[in-house]
Amino acid sequence: YNGDQIIEWNATSDRNSRKDITALEPTEVDFTYSVKWLPTTASYKTRMDKYRNGKLLPATFEIHWLSIINSFVLVVLLMVFLSIILMRVLKNDFTRYMRVDEEEDFAEEETGWKLIHGDVFRFPENKMLFTALLGSGAQLFCMVSMLLMLMLFSVVGVQRGA
Repeated sequence: YNGDQIIEWNATSDRNSRKDITALEPTEVDFTYSVKWLPTTASYKTRMDKYRNGKLLPATFEIHWLSIINSFVLVVLLMVFLSIILMRVLKNDFTRYMRVDEEEDFAEEETGWKLIHGDVFRFPENKMLFTALLGSGAQLFCMVSMLLMLMLFSVVGVQRGA
């Protein structure tokens, strides 16, 4: 302790007073403890330094740039492949629906995006709730991504134990 502030504590157990409580019958256990106060000159602000500077955690955390770049490239490639497939499908649908010279195509049953165009442009039942949830989710996503970017560029410090 240092004045009226507890700086460090240590909890130990006596091996001779252990009791087996894994048995199925009820067992009485007496819990006891003792306190020994030792004064120290360490200040309250520096109490976590020995844990932070210990060998349990590395001094610096390495950012695995290769994994980050690999993930980013994978996401970009998947988006490009998806957009190419989507553009081909939409292009074929648009060319088929825009042909006016063949009258028999219009007599056929509608296929593709024409089947769902009424559902896509219809308002949801609870549009106020939908917009509130969408706005909250977008705000939360933006805040988390901005915080991660600030942490990536070391603008916001990350300290353990704080």
